[in-house]
Amino acid sequence: MGRAVMSGMFPVSARDLQYAIRQLRKAPGFTLVCVLTLALGIGANTAVFSVMNAVLLRSLPVSDPAHVVYLQTSNAPRMTGTIDSHETFSYPVYDALRRQHSALSAVIAFAPLSGNKVAVRYGTDPEEAEGDMVSGTFFSGLGVKLTRGRGFTEQDEANHAQVAVISYSYWTQRFSRSPDVLGKTLYVNGVPHTVVGIASEGFEGVEPGASTDFWIPLTSRPELNAWGNPPENGKTYRDNDTWWCLRLLGRLAPGVSRAQAVARLQSTFQTAAYIGLGNPQAGETRPTLSLEDAKNFPGYDDMYGKPLRMLMAMVGLVLLIALSNVAMLLMARNTTRQREFSVRLALGAGRGELFRQLLTESLLLVTLGGGLAWLFAAAATRALAAWARIESSLAPDNTVLFFTLSVLVLTALLLGLAPLRIALAAGPGLALKTSAVTANTDASKSKTARLIVTLQMALCVVLLVGAGLLIRTLRNLEHTPLGMRAEGLVVFGVKPQNVHSVPEGIAFYRELMDKLRALPGVASVTIMEERLGAWWSDNSAMMVDGKMTSMIDGSPGTVRSNVAGPEFFRTLGVPVLAGRDFNDSDTAASPHVGIINEQFAQRFFPHQNPLGHVIGPDNGAYKMTIVGVVKDHKYRSIDEEPIPMAWYMYAQIPITGGMNVELRVHGAPLAVLPAARKALQEINPNLPLIDPMTQLAQFETTISQQMLFARLAGFFGILAVVLVATGLFGVLAYRVSNRTIEIGVRMAVGARRGQVVWMVLRESLILTGAGVVIGIPLAMLLGRALTSALYGIKPYDTASYLLAALGVAAVSAVASAIPARRAAGIDPLTALRTE
Repeated sequence: MGRAVMSGMFPVSARDLQYAIRQLRKAPGFTLVCVLTLALGIGANTAVFSVMNAVLLRSLPVSDPAHVVYLQTSNAPRMTGTIDSHETFSYPVYDALRRQHSALSAVIAFAPLSGNKVAVRYGTDPEEAEGDMVSGTFFSGLGVKLTRGRGFTEQDEANHAQVAVISYSYWTQRFSRSPDVLGKTLYVNGVPHTVVGIASEGFEGVEPGASTDFWIPLTSRPELNAWGNPPENGKTYRDNDTWWCLRLLGRLAPGVSRAQAVARLQSTFQTAAYIGLGNPQAGETRPTLSLEDAKNFPGYDDMYGKPLRMLMAMVGLVLLIALSNVAMLLMARNTTRQREFSVRLALGAGRGELFRQLLTESLLLVTLGGGLAWLFAAAATRALAAWARIESSLAPDNTVLFFTLSVLVLTALLLGLAPLRIALAAGPGLALKTSAVTANTDASKSKTARLIVTLQMALCVVLLVGAGLLIRTLRNLEHTPLGMRAEGLVVFGVKPQNVHSVPEGIAFYRELMDKLRALPGVASVTIMEERLGAWWSDNSAMMVDGKMTSMIDGSPGTVRSNVAGPEFFRTLGVPVLAGRDFNDSDTAASPHVGIINEQFAQRFFPHQNPLGHVIGPDNGAYKMTIVGVVKDHKYRSIDEEPIPMAWYMYAQIPITGGMNVELRVHGAPLAVLPAARKALQEINPNLPLIDPMTQLAQFETTISQQMLFARLAGFFGILAVVLVATGLFGVLAYRVSNRTIEIGVRMAVGARRGQVVWMVLRESLILTGAGVVIGIPLAMLLGRALTSALYGIKPYDTASYLLAALGVAAVSAVASAIPARRAAGIDPLTALRTE
C-alpha cells in the first residue's frame, strides 16, 4: 500500500491519488466541464456570502465588539432638530453620559464633517475625502490599534487639538504608505491638522456604509461643524443644545449587562435631553434610551438584509444545480467503468476501498474547482462592491474561508457517494460478462438522472422568474419619468472657506456662477442646497398665509423645502406651470419670493390661484411671496412619490455653507469638469469639486440596490440555464449512447429518422414539462417573497412566468438537438456489429 496522505475513516493513499490523476487525465473534457461547473457554482456562492458576511455578519473591527453598544432613543424631544430622530443626540446628552462610569466605561461620540465628502489638501492639490470628528475616547474606547503614531486623548478633545489620524486605506491610496506622513499637515476645509497616527488595517470607521479616510477631534470651529452644516445663528453643534447630531457608542463597564446599563443611564439621559429646551410639557412622552448590539453596523440589515438573503437562496439553487450536474456526470462516467469496478471486486477489493478511490477522485475535482472558485469569487466580490456602492471592506475573511471550505468538503463527500451505488451495482460477476447490453441494462433503466434533470428544470424556472421580476423592476425604475431633462446635466458640491457672513456667501456663489456661465459649452448654471437624487431633504412644517400647514387640512403638515439659485428650473428642465423662475434680480434687498410645486398648490390652495400667497418656515423667521408653480418632479430618489415642496432663493436666505452646483452642458457633461475645477480654484485654490457626476448618475445611486440585485439575478438565471442545458445534454447524450443498439434495431426494421428524433425530443419535452409544473408553484413563492423589492410589477406577473417557461423549453430544445441528431444518424449495421 502507498503512504496515506489524508487521515480519517477512509485514508487516501498516494497510490489512490496517482490513480485518480490518471483517470482524470484520460478524460480531459469531462474533467474540464466538472471543474468549471464547480468553480461557477461554488464561486458564485462564495462571492454572495462574502458580501453578506461583510454587511450582516462581520463584527466591528474593534477590540471585544460584544461589549460595544450603539446608543439609540425612542425619539428626540419636541422642538429639536435632528439628523436621525432615533440615532443622534445633542452635545449636552453626550457630555452628561460620558461623566458617569458605572454603566459605560467609555462613551464615544462621532459626527461626519459633511453629508458626503469634505475638502482636504495635502501639498498643493485640493481633493475630497470622507472625514469624521470624534471624541478623545474614540480609538481607546473602541480598542482600535494604531499601525503608526498615536490616537486621540480626552485632552485633544478638550483643547480642540488640530491633529488627525488617517485610515490605513487612505494612507495606502493617497500616501503610498510613506512613513514620512506622520507630522505632515493635512488641511481640512482650510484648517491645518497635523497627522499624528495611522489606524490599523481594516478599520474604516463605525458609520454604516462609510469608508472614513481620516478623523479629527471634536472641535467648535465654524468651518468644521457637524455634517457640514453652517453654524445656526453663529452656533455650532457644541453651542446649539437643540440640535441632535452626534452618534454615540459606548463600551459596557465590566460585569454590567445592557439592561443594567440602560437602567443606570435612563434618568441622566432624560434630564440631559431637555437641556436648552426647558421642562417637558404636560403629558409629553419623554424619550427613552436604549442600547443596541454594535457587533454589526446598524441599518445595514434594513438596507441589504432581505435582498441579500434572497440572493443567497437563489445562488444556493445555482450551486444545487451545479452539484447535481457533476454528480450526474460522475454517475454516467462510472457506469462505463462498471467492468473495472467488477474486476476490482472480483480480485478482493472491499467496498471501502472503492469508496476511497471515488472520494479521492471527487476530492481532486473539488480541489481544482475550489481553487478556481476562489479566484472567481475574488473578482466577483470586487464587482459586487462596485455595483452596490458598498464602501465597507468586502475582502474575504476567516468566516468566508470557513464557509467555502465547508462547501468544498460537503461537495467532495456528495460527489464521492453519488456514484458509489452504480460502482457496486453489478458485483464481481459482471467481469465474466461481455455483453454491452447486459452491462448497461441497469443504467439504462435508471430514473435517477431524469429525476435530477426534472428538478434542475424546476429550479431553473424559479431562478428565471425571479430574474425576470427583478430585471423588469429595474427597467421600470430606469424608465420612470423624472419630470426634468436630466440628460446634459452635471452636478458637483462646493464648500466655501473663510466665508463668515451672508453677504460674503452670496458674493462667493455669484462670482462662481458668473465664471461657470462663461465656460465654453455651458448653457446655464444654478445652485441648490440639497442635491437632487442624494436621498437628502429638509422636511418640516411650514407657514401658509400665517397658518401652520397642519392646521389647514388637519394632516401632519410636513413640507419639503430647498434653497436654490437663479434659473434653477430652466437649468433643470422642469416646466414652470404658472408664474416665473428665480432670477438674478431676486436679491437680499428685493421682495422675498418662493416657488412651490403642483402638490403644494393642490393641497394648500385647492381651487385657488396660489400666486401672491405667502409661505415661510414654521419659526416665522422670514416670509416669501409665491411667484411660481412648477411641475412635480423627482427629488430624493427615482421611486419616491411627490409631496408638497417649496423653494427659496439663496440670496434671500441666511446661508453661508456648502451648496451644489448644477450645470447644463452642450455635449458630454463630464468634459466640462476640468474647466469648472480651474474656475473654482481661481476663486480659492484650496477648494475641490465634491462628488462630481452627471445628474443621471446621481439619480441612479438611488436604485443601486435594485441594479445590483437585478444584475445578479440575471447572471444567476443565465448560469442556471447553462448548467441545466449541460445536464440535459449529458443525460440525453448518455442515453442515446446506451441505446445505440436499440435504435439501430428500430431503424433496421423500418423506423424513420424523424421517428428517432421524436423519440429523443419526447423524453426531453416530458422532463421539461414536469420541471415547469413543479417550478411554477415554487416560483410563485419566490415572487411573493420579492414583493417589497418590486416596482411597477406584480409578484404574479403572467409575462414573467410565461417567459421563464418558454425559456426553459427553448433551452431544452437546444440541448436536445445534438443528441437527437446523433441518434438519427446511427447506422443500423454499425450498431449491430458493435455487439
